[in-house]
Order: sequence, then structure tokens, then C-alpha cells
Amino acid sequence: MTKRLLFTLCLAALCAAGYAQGLKDVRINEVLVDNRTSYVDDHGNHEGWIELHNTGYSNVNIGGAYLTVKRGDAARTYRIPKNDARTLIPPQGYVIFFADSSSNRGTFHTNFVLHETGYLALLDQGKNVVDSIVYEVSAQQPDVSIGWIKEAGTQNEVFGPLDGITPLQANEIVEKVPAAEKFRVHDPSGVVMALTAMSVVFSALVLLFLIFKNLGRAMTRLSAPGGAPKSAAAPTASAAPAAAMAAAGTPGELLGEEIAAIAIALRRYEEDLHDIESHVLTINRVARAYSPWNSKIYGTYNRPMR
Repeated sequence: MTKRLLFTLCLAALCAAGYAQGLKDVRINEVLVDNRTSYVDDHGNHEGWIELHNTGYSNVNIGGAYLTVKRGDAARTYRIPKNDARTLIPPQGYVIFFADSSSNRGTFHTNFVLHETGYLALLDQGKNVVDSIVYEVSAQQPDVSIGWIKEAGTQNEVFGPLDGITPLQANEIVEKVPAAEKFRVHDPSGVVMALTAMSVVFSALVLLFLIFKNLGRAMTRLSAPGGAPKSAAAPTASAAPAAAMAAAGTPGELLGEEIAAIAIALRRYEEDLHDIESHVLTINRVARAYSPWNSKIYGTYNRPMR
């Protein structure tokens, strides 16, 4: 019994941790406090609304979480029902709650309004703050929503008035034209693009050729003796015969090195021919292979016995 209880508690803790981790991807994306002529609810009424955005890449069920507003010390909290499949927000998805103080109208109708407060928060099941915003009620204009948008000239996001309401979609309403589309407008036939691409490829090939050529020359210089250039390390092919002829001297005349080499060769030849010394006796062993064909005993017949 105790083991089952512990297992149940651990499983519940893991589920709560997974729920809280997923809920952290949800944020208050856009809020419209004074709705007069814009987005209407499922009953056709113009009410203030709250847009939640799942910034993650997995489904997040916000059932069981809380939306709360606060004015001074007074606070009102709305618990999002768990038994509604529509509270499952898909990756990068959106959901809207209408702040009309009529929670009996359905899951997406809260028990508070937005024009009486200046603080809105999203809480998890443990009523810990997941996301919150602070706004000035008197500064809200009719049909002008506030939300997260990138600050001009930077990548920082700020929460402030939007250029237009964007329910159930991203807050960026100004379409950003990709660079490729801009280039296609200026070059509809693609000729400039083709010439540019070929120029880049050709330039890269020329650059690689020059790099490898100079690298080969440098390696040749370094591989020469002493690191000197090849021309300094050894005479050229045309200079080698001239140097040899100059060293040879007059045709038909032997150099001293040649005479010495011939004398040494003759001396070694004579020593290999004979081995005659006055006081040393040299015995050379001659090996003869025995064969019955060269034995004389097989050349005569034995005399018969009398």
C-alpha cells in the first residue's frame, strides 16, 4: 500500500512538473481593453479580450491554469476548466479569452473585465506567476490593442500599442519582403543573378589557382638544401655540361683522380690473381663434389676369384 502511494505521488509530481514546464512556453501576447467595433465573441458581443500564445514547439494544455487581474489589494481570478479540448494550444498557436465578467457563457469567458484594473497575470496550477503585464487603463484607446512587438531598429521586444489588432495571429502586421523577392523584382529575367553567380565561381577558381601555384613554389624552395632556391642549390641543366667540360681540361688528358682510380683498380686486380708471399703459406681448399660417374673404381671390372 505504501509503495503504491509513493508511486502515485511521484507520478503526480512528474505530471505537474511536465505541465509547469510546458506552461512556461505560454505568454500573454495581446490584450484589447476597450473593444467597440473590432473582434466579437461567439455571442456577437464586443468585449475586451486576452490572447495567449504558445511560443514552444509542443502542445500545451492550459486547463487548470488561472487568469487573474488585480487592482490595489483586490484581485479576481478565473480558473480555466480542464474538461475542454479547446484549451490545448498547438505549437506556435493562439487562444483568446473574453474578459466580459460572464464565466457562465463558456470556457473562454472570464469572471472579470479589463477596464477596471491595470494588472493581468497567467498563473499555473500552484498559482505561481507564469507571465504578467502591467498597463495604464486611462491610456488605452478604443479598438487599439497592446501586445509584444519588436522595437524599431532593434531585436528587443516591448509591450505597447500595436498598429492594428491581430487576434489569433502574430502581432507583426507589416509584411517583411525577403531579400530574394526584392532582387527578383529588380531582375525578373534572372540574367543579373546568373552573371553574378558565374562571376563568383570563376573568381573563386582563379583565386584557388593562384593560391596553389604560389604554395607549390614556396614548398619547392623550402625542400631545396638549406632552404635556398633551386637555382642557387644546384647548377642548371645548361650550366652542368659546361662545368664538366671545364673540369675535364684538354681532350685526351687524364686528370690526377682518374689516374689514381686506374692504379687502384690494377692493384686490386693483381692481388686477386695471385697470392704469393715470401713468408706466408696460403692453402686454398678446393671442394669437389663426389659423383659415381667420375669414380675410377667403376671404370674397370673386378678380377674373378679362382
